[in-house]
Amino acid sequence: MAFDASRLVSRSLVRSWYFRPARLGAAVAAGIAGVLLTTAVLVVYFAVQDALRGAPITAVRDGIVAVEARAPGGMAPSVVEEVEKRTGLPTTTMLVVSASRIADDGATTPMLVFGVDRSLSDFVGDDLAKRTRDRPLGPDEVYLAAAWAQPRGIKAGDTIRVGGTTDVRSWKVAAVLPGEVANRGSMIIAPRPAVAKAFGRSTFTDAILIDQDGRDRARVVADATKAVDGAGTVKAPQDLLSGYRKSFQTFLTILSMFAVIAVLTAGVVLFLTWRLALDDARPALARMRLTGVRTRHLMLGSAAVMLPILLVSYAIGVVLGVLVGSRLGSFAQQITDLSQQAVTPGTPWQMPALGALLAAVLMFVAAWVSGVRRFTRVQAIEAVSGRGEIAVLPGGTRKPALIGAGLLAVGVVVVLAGPDMARAVGLVPLLAGATLLSVVLPVLIGLVLRKGDPGPVRLVVSRQLQLGWRRNAALCMTFTVSVVSAVAMAGVAISIKSEVAASVERWTPGDLFVQAAPLGTNLRNETLPKELEQKVRATEGVEAVTTFSFTYAELGERRVQVWSWGRSDLDRLSRLTVTQGPADVLNQLDDDNIAVSVNYADAQNVSAGDTMELPLPTGHREVRIKAVVDDSASDGGMVVVSPELYAEMSGSTQVYAFFVGIGDSADPGQVRDRLAAIAEPSHPRSRVVNQQTLRDTVGNITARLVSAFEVFAWVMFVLAVLIGAATLASGLVERQRGNALLRLSGTSAKSVRTQLTVEVVLIAAGSAALSLPVGWLAIVALLDAQAVQSGIRPPVEIPVLLSAVSLPLVIACMLLALRIANPGKANTPLRELLAQD
Repeated sequence: MAFDASRLVSRSLVRSWYFRPARLGAAVAAGIAGVLLTTAVLVVYFAVQDALRGAPITAVRDGIVAVEARAPGGMAPSVVEEVEKRTGLPTTTMLVVSASRIADDGATTPMLVFGVDRSLSDFVGDDLAKRTRDRPLGPDEVYLAAAWAQPRGIKAGDTIRVGGTTDVRSWKVAAVLPGEVANRGSMIIAPRPAVAKAFGRSTFTDAILIDQDGRDRARVVADATKAVDGAGTVKAPQDLLSGYRKSFQTFLTILSMFAVIAVLTAGVVLFLTWRLALDDARPALARMRLTGVRTRHLMLGSAAVMLPILLVSYAIGVVLGVLVGSRLGSFAQQITDLSQQAVTPGTPWQMPALGALLAAVLMFVAAWVSGVRRFTRVQAIEAVSGRGEIAVLPGGTRKPALIGAGLLAVGVVVVLAGPDMARAVGLVPLLAGATLLSVVLPVLIGLVLRKGDPGPVRLVVSRQLQLGWRRNAALCMTFTVSVVSAVAMAGVAISIKSEVAASVERWTPGDLFVQAAPLGTNLRNETLPKELEQKVRATEGVEAVTTFSFTYAELGERRVQVWSWGRSDLDRLSRLTVTQGPADVLNQLDDDNIAVSVNYADAQNVSAGDTMELPLPTGHREVRIKAVVDDSASDGGMVVVSPELYAEMSGSTQVYAFFVGIGDSADPGQVRDRLAAIAEPSHPRSRVVNQQTLRDTVGNITARLVSAFEVFAWVMFVLAVLIGAATLASGLVERQRGNALLRLSGTSAKSVRTQLTVEVVLIAAGSAALSLPVGWLAIVALLDAQAVQSGIRPPVEIPVLLSAVSLPLVIACMLLALRIANPGKANTPLRELLAQD
């Protein structure tokens, strides 16, 4: 009997949607869009996380403890000896270098080069250990991974060319190892002496592997930590090279915030649309209650029909979401290039697909359970006749309106008057207040329309805004949440992009810049020899030259940029803005004094005169902050050190770029060609660019990174608006009987269309009036939230275009829904509409 009753409910629900397919269309469209948005944003989020995770080394066997250097130059031999002495266990050391493989046609591929000792075979899996013992490496021989070599037709005995710090090296492939080994196969294993010679790495070590040999792991970790004395970090082998996830905190923080906002927006859309789909079927399901069908039958019967909607929506939405996300997530490779890792990021889809499924199921269950439970509380005969729907009176809106206005006021005060690091808290009452007010806003508009002496149109419109408050609240809430989210996301992206562009101009006063590789793709070990400075200075037309060096160091729990300028021609080629300390700070830096950027100082709560510890290859050193300089181009902040301290930290005199000033009478193009002729023979990827090109390139890199966030904002907004339009069209179909009665009573089609147009325009206008100011305030809160990690506090910029088109776009989509539903025509006779019920 229970099965028959549930099947009867299912058939009734299907029949209801058969006569009103707009219900079904709106539910499926909302489901697809919500799953698409959730999947897309999660694909981008996990792709970036994967890109910054590092290059996982998959070949190291169990029972191994790793130590990774914190200083850019690695760890000194004395540190390695101390690790061996304290632990008393077998160890092996590695150099890890970022390099480019150069193909015969000149194309380059970023790869990680591992310089290893002969003892490495004792620390890897049995199969790999056997293969490396059977075919040991010669002085200029390397191993490649089959996952990378086979697709490119490279086999044992072939020769590959790799760019070094002084010239291009040719290495013979000794063997192709099975699987990926590390970095998804994009790696080279070479003898340590060959790597040290090619990349000027001397005797320092980037990573140490320790064989536990059956001992307690915690004891081994403790001994190794004491031995390195701050020069390295003890971790699991699979976490080697994972420190770069601590970089780019601005983009990771923004991406995390946007992911939460997008998923919540998609969840709201899914819940509201699926809930309305059940509300629209209320009369049909209420009739089942009159025949004796119980709540459990309604639950099972409606679930049998709703589940296919969920499955179809998910199946289509998740595929589209992965496709959209993989395209938007292309900037994960850009972040990888900027990190100088030469790692190969993937496009993870499993977790996004699972996350989208979880979100869709939760919203489905919430809509399904709450929808069925709500109309079971209404008398069945009233649900059938429509008397269960009553207009909301003034007293019904007073409490939620006051609570919403109070929350909004609290949010405004916190955002506008709160201290730094606390304004982000104002985002919660802002969003809560805006959401609650959007629920009662259509009713409030209806009550206002009744004031004075309303005409027929105003009276009918006001009544409908109060009578159909649930559907109107869903529409208004959808538009409000989407506009607030989109405006806030776009505003954060634009503000940071503008601030970074302004910051770059402050430290690029040179005329020409000689670099080892194109900006944005140059790898950690793609540098130029310091000795090249004399040739650059002697070039005809060159008037001033200084060096600029750049790397990363692990400071505390962060991966921080380290900058250093040479001591020559600083008055011509450096224009740092000092906010604390001496203006000529670059001339006063030494082994014990450094400068930090203002965003690092804000994020770490330090200032001029404070002390901090810097990692060195031999351990660590306490240094004093001499000055704070204005900069926002370095994500998470940076430290500026003297050339001597930089050489000590990096274990090298190599430089990142030469900043060049030319004479007034010199031709920039000719000087650029002369400098290129000096650098290109030994560095095929080197570039010489002028000031504008450098600034534009940095600006374009930043723009590409944040443009994905702006795209998210637009995609989320447009999807929400389209879903709102589909929901509106579905609701208009539900009003066919009422419109037909109006036509039968003598009301013209024009009057019906006017009435409905006024309704939707008022809802859209009210939503825009509420959401735009809240979205602008949310920009301040979100910028404050990301500043906790990045330290960047840019001036707030309003997304003018998105703000300007938000209301017209909402109105246009709603009018399109009116046009499609065509409610002014009574094409279907009233008797047929009654027969359908």
